[in-house]
Amino acid sequence: MSAGGALLQVNGLVKHFPVAGGVFGRTSGHVRAVDGLDFEVGDGETLALVGESGCGKSTVGRLVLRLIEPTAGAVRFESEDLLALDAAAMRARRRRLQVIFQDPYASLNPRMTVGAMLAEPLMLHGLAGNESQRRARVAELLELVGLRPEHARRYPHEFSGGQRQRLAIARALAVEPKLIVADEPVSALDVSIQAQVINLMRSLQQRFGLAYIFISHDLAVVKHIADRIAVMYLGKIVETAATDELFENPRHPYTRALLSAVPLPDPALVRERALLEGDIPSALAPPPGCRFHTRCPYVRDSCRRDVPELVDDNGHATACPWWREFPPAPALEAGGANQDQDRTRLDRLQAAFIPQEAT
Repeated sequence: MSAGGALLQVNGLVKHFPVAGGVFGRTSGHVRAVDGLDFEVGDGETLALVGESGCGKSTVGRLVLRLIEPTAGAVRFESEDLLALDAAAMRARRRRLQVIFQDPYASLNPRMTVGAMLAEPLMLHGLAGNESQRRARVAELLELVGLRPEHARRYPHEFSGGQRQRLAIARALAVEPKLIVADEPVSALDVSIQAQVINLMRSLQQRFGLAYIFISHDLAVVKHIADRIAVMYLGKIVETAATDELFENPRHPYTRALLSAVPLPDPALVRERALLEGDIPSALAPPPGCRFHTRCPYVRDSCRRDVPELVDDNGHATACPWWREFPPAPALEAGGANQDQDRTRLDRLQAAFIPQEAT
């Protein structure tokens, strides 16, 4: 966590969705989407939540924002219990908590001009001032995200996908938040546009001291923005660590499998794939013990029975008591070349993915 302390604290977060069944619509079970999460986000820090589709990471983002209500747990933002706030108090608190969704077109009102869309949160939170001040603030927001003031007269359909995501970022910035939940914000964009948007988000973070919860399934993208990564599997966090530490020293078998699937930018480099067998179990009936045991290549009898705790070891937490006994994680290989030199080459190519100057 960053030296600035905990901006957000989440403890024992649970969300179970009831499933109706039968002719009378009675509850026949519960989808255990999020099942007991603990994490913190520091002031000005980026925490990435990663995992396969259906692991519960997007649900976590909505719970933090109270777009949906948790089944149990606590969410404290700037030392205030968000779950204790009534609707009016939470509406006022959302000025400090904003969101960027995956699909920028679906999240922008097609019937509003860009200027009206950016002015709306200003008026909602009493920050609008007079019309001249609103126009000036809208122009400032557009310039912050690399667009021009005259774009305020256009409608969302007149912009490209990358530009629409910049508009979504501008709208989130309008009310001067401290924490932004970014839910798959670049997954719908081309790789080159992803780089520009990620670079913009980093630049804005440095300028305004923003904290991000960055939700993604793409570890290759996460590496370029996250300070820490929390890996989720079937509603639980199985590993957390600083980004460099997680990439260099993955401990949990699931994390190893995810990292082994990250494409390498240099065709001369290869990495042994850690293939997983079987499908993710249903969140309606998660397996007992360790939820990953049905796909784990190192499963033991106790894994089928005992629920592993997320144990911290010098800032690197792992929900697997056996990780020290596993063979080393798959490493990069290059035929006939020095591996350290190839790692340096790989790092240089990966750095090129994100330009040093924001665009």
